[in-house]
Amino acid sequence: MIVGAIASKRNILNDESKDFLARIIIDITLPFLIFSTFSRLEFDIKLFKNGLFVFVLAFVNLGILYLAGSLSSFAQKLNKPQAMVHTLHTMFGNIVFLGFPLFDALFPNGIGVFYAAVYQLASNSLTFTYGIYRLSSGTQKSGWKSLLNANTGAIVLGSLILISGLHLPKFVADAFSGLGKCTSPLSMVYIGALLAGMNIRKSFKTISVFIISMNKLLIIPLALGLAYVLLIKWLHIEIAREAFFVLVMQAGMPCQTIIVVMTRRYGGDYHLAASNLLVSTLFSIITLPLLYLVLENIFRLTF
Repeated sequence: MIVGAIASKRNILNDESKDFLARIIIDITLPFLIFSTFSRLEFDIKLFKNGLFVFVLAFVNLGILYLAGSLSSFAQKLNKPQAMVHTLHTMFGNIVFLGFPLFDALFPNGIGVFYAAVYQLASNSLTFTYGIYRLSSGTQKSGWKSLLNANTGAIVLGSLILISGLHLPKFVADAFSGLGKCTSPLSMVYIGALLAGMNIRKSFKTISVFIISMNKLLIIPLALGLAYVLLIKWLHIEIAREAFFVLVMQAGMPCQTIIVVMTRRYGGDYHLAASNLLVSTLFSIITLPLLYLVLENIFRLTF
């Protein structure tokens, strides 16, 4: 992130090249990371059940985050453009540029990336439909075509390889894996460059950005973690540790980068969106390790 920030300040990465870097990550390196991860895993019924569990409860996460964002914006009496950004940024987190590198590091056996990809599929189904509809004030009523992208293709092809039990030739698997591993460092460079181009002083003068950071980074994910533990114990559900951590920590990611881009495109409150991204990302450097430690203790004591 520091390298990205320095590159932005020295104008090595300008606005155009930042957008280009984001496209490289989303359309090239991330699909290869997803596909190579899926192709390395060994299929078993527990993996499928846990993946389905994460996919279904991802929508529960998004629904609860939406309600929290709506109530928070109403309580603060935000105007309509501000309320829209506040609600959507509470609902959607930075599960790609920060989520994938984080879970690839926490669970290097590939399981973390697998569950992160499943969660991303659920989240994207609402980001590119409901999110676009709200930000465009209803002028864009269908975003389903946006779901037909390289990442979805990587999930589908990777799932077929996983289920069939086929193995790629080693030189192909190594090449795909090497390209996929570029995702983490490039994502960190991109986030650093993006944050360096924002007005920090102005961002820290807006009260709502602190409220959304507190809600999104700590209060809601901790509440979800406790609720899921009680639900799992009550229903006697077996869940993998990695699946539980991905499910809860994805809800605790800082505000989503794509919402900032779409807000600017559709004429929304871009400055508030950028402030949400900046402040929540900076705070997440502290809150994500804290959230991980709390969840580790909850999981260890409960299971």
